Amino acid sequence: MPVYQNKITKLWKYRVYANDIYGVRRQFEKGGFKTKKEALKAANDFINDDNSRITDITFEELWNNYKDYIVLKQKKQSYRKTVSKFNNHILPYFKNYKVINITASVYTKWQSEIEKKGFKHKYNSSLHGSVVTILNYAIKFHGLKENIASKIGNFKRKNDLVSNVNFWTLDEYQKFIYVVDDIVYKTFFETLYYTGLRQGECLALTWNDFKDDYLDIYKTISKEKEDGKYIINPPKTIKSTRTVSIDKELIKSLNKLKLYYQNFVGFNDNFYIFGGINPLAPTTIGRKRDKYCKIANVKK
Repeated sequence: MPVYQNKITKLWKYRVYANDIYGVRRQFEKGGFKTKKEALKAANDFINDDNSRITDITFEELWNNYKDYIVLKQKKQSYRKTVSKFNNHILPYFKNYKVINITASVYTKWQSEIEKKGFKHKYNSSLHGSVVTILNYAIKFHGLKENIASKIGNFKRKNDLVSNVNFWTLDEYQKFIYVVDDIVYKTFFETLYYTGLRQGECLALTWNDFKDDYLDIYKTISKEKEDGKYIINPPKTIKSTRTVSIDKELIKSLNKLKLYYQNFVGFNDNFYIFGGINPLAPTTIGRKRDKYCKIANVKK
């Protein structure tokens, strides 16, 4: 009987095939066991007890199993966001419900409670998507017959206030860049303005990624740290992996910055373009930007 140990949590889980309460043969799994022996016994009990297939599992138990399922499948940052959504807005409402008892009425009442919190439609949609996903997991592994969240559908779109897009004209940008007196930050802001890169993509660049007339974009830096270090991730989508052409003036600025770094002991092409051994800190970037905006008398 197959049992597995999670390499991170060191807890055991079982995975078995059995008929669900509707007579359909499915794969079931359950985790959280401290020993292999406990997992094997639970698997055996599960196979011999048809009623345990779905009727006795609570949403909280489902969530604990689901966490074990996704911890190695999601990026660390995505996993933390998922856990945060469930712990703050989903689990407090559903945790004591048997999964099979989450009806249309129960789900729409939860949606009403979430709407009272005043979140934007985009965030509400992400919460709905999280419930849809965990209930699909319950269908796959715990014999749930239908996904009530999918059946009810997403939150109704609210008339969110559309904030004005704040951008610099070329004249405003030139006033700003003129007062930047640090070569690293000056080149950083130039690169952002003339390429349209996301800040995380820009910070993740090393000199290996600077070619003759383009930048090679295939990674990004998270704003969060783990063990004191920023997390490097691949871009969110395949299309985000790309090359970005750069003009002669920006090439000149980047080459000038590289000459500056070559005075540093141990310099090599693995240095971050913007920062050196370590990338610039996002919080420091914000303070520098605000400082130069004030000097140049331009909007943030």
